Amino acid sequence: MRINEKSESRSIAKKGKGVPAKGVAGSSGELFAGRLSAIAKSSTEYEGELQRLKEEIEKAGEVLEKEPTIANFKAFRELLGTMARKVSAEAYRVELLSGGVTGRAHEVISVIDKEADLLYHLVMREQKDHIRIVAQIIRIKGLVVDFLL
Repeated sequence: MRINEKSESRSIAKKGKGVPAKGVAGSSGELFAGRLSAIAKSSTEYEGELQRLKEEIEKAGEVLEKEPTIANFKAFRELLGTMARKVSAEAYRVELLSGGVTGRAHEVISVIDKEADLLYHLVMREQKDHIRIVAQIIRIKGLVVDFLL
């Protein structure tokens, strides 16, 4: 019967086609695993960098509290700015939605990394007194500039 012959030829063709697919899947699996480990490594580095920034901000805040000089003020302000830029770049996603008929545009901000967001708010809450010192220094600098003019 010829029906059996056709079924055998189909099974041979399927086996032949399946071999290259396994080779491609194997290589893409390695690429996926490599990419996944790279993402995990960068995520760990990001968390470590945020933690390092938090510790530096705490040290700079203590130094600023003990010696409220312009140099200490600038160091503290720069560290706060660095942390704010890093968290805002990595922890939030901003989407622009157009209003259509009204022509208004709205920005929708979504939190991507809640842990980074919580760490940022924690740092700002802990450094509230130091931030007040910075605000006072800025006010005094403004008064000095006004006095000189």
